[in-house]
Amino acid sequence: MKNVGKPRVYGYVWGPADSTVHSENQDLLTAWTFEQGWMLSKVFHDDHPGFGPGMTELLETLRTTDVHAVVVPIRDRYARAIARRIERSGTSCLVVPNQIRA
Repeated sequence: MKNVGKPRVYGYVWGPADSTVHSENQDLLTAWTFEQGWMLSKVFHDDHPGFGPGMTELLETLRTTDVHAVVVPIRDRYARAIARRIERSGTSCLVVPNQIRA
């Protein structure tokens, strides 16, 4: 199945890569973006929110590619700061609701 015409988005998550929460956050991004009719192209990751190699790679990728938005899974003080940082690059950042429709 090709995803022709679907808006492309990136995800950004943080926390230990081997944790259950990390896996759940990636699953949440995948399900929510699918529900929105978007194609989740890649999920960037850092152990600590907003200031690691994942964020650096994400910001560099945003400078060189056309993407609809970046989505983050957590609504907390880190998410707000991360959203501001991403939006300064000229790309929208959306915080995924904690609960999605089943």
